[in-house]
Amino acid sequence: MISQVFRTEGVRGFYRGFGGIMLTVIPANMCYFSGYELGKRITPPGLGVLSDVATAAIAQGVAGIVYCPIDIVKQRVQTAAVMEAGATHRQFGVLDAARQIWAGQGVKGFFRGYLTMNALWMPWNLIYIPAYEACKRRWYYHALEKQRTAASSGGALRAPAADAPAGDCQPGIAAETDPPLQQLLPIWAFPLCSSVCAATAAICTHPIDVVKTRLQVLSAADPSVRRGAFQIAGQLLRQEGLRGFKRGLGPRVVTMAAGSSVSWFGYELVKRRLLEWERDQ
Repeated sequence: MISQVFRTEGVRGFYRGFGGIMLTVIPANMCYFSGYELGKRITPPGLGVLSDVATAAIAQGVAGIVYCPIDIVKQRVQTAAVMEAGATHRQFGVLDAARQIWAGQGVKGFFRGYLTMNALWMPWNLIYIPAYEACKRRWYYHALEKQRTAASSGGALRAPAADAPAGDCQPGIAAETDPPLQQLLPIWAFPLCSSVCAATAAICTHPIDVVKTRLQVLSAADPSVRRGAFQIAGQLLRQEGLRGFKRGLGPRVVTMAAGSSVSWFGYELVKRRLLEWERDQ
């Protein structure tokens, strides 16, 4: 498919609908990170990894209703050249896809595969966010121990700091005088943790993504066809076997790792600056 797009449209074909998608990605990410912050605020920190799981569920629950229409339109734009042979694809953008979906299926068309999408992204978040938080915590406590050793401060462990990360590490290892995670970790630690955890979550959930993508683009070929996720999964298993569920795994892992590292780097950078500004007030 990559070679076909390159032959017919060149490099520009890989960026079809990029501008319109960016306009929708911004509010979608705002909802996602707002849900993430909400989850961190309302979940009890003493639950350890269960707090991270609850935070992941809340983040996806808030963002899912925004992500689904965006994903539907994006899939329609990106697959137009393949699914609608003979049409003028160079002019097929985000607005064209949205009008086509609205004309064919109305509001329901923008939520086609909604449950399947959440069946993918909920497990992805349940893997990614706890792994990401654990990665940051481990790095933080390792850096904290190195800092203490270098300072040769000694003494008994003190009460946990209010802004220290909660989790499954030793209680009392962070003290009130210790720097918070956002300040102690190098800024490049966040995209590194994010990319590794995102790639891991992408590998674990890729079979669901294959089914979700086929379900969403099915209406582009024939809007009258009504099939569920289990029907599509069964058909794929019969036709291609287990190998069919690994189709596109490499590009997705690279995409998720790169995209997550950029978005979470931006989030953590802004959060760090805001915390510094708040402390200076």
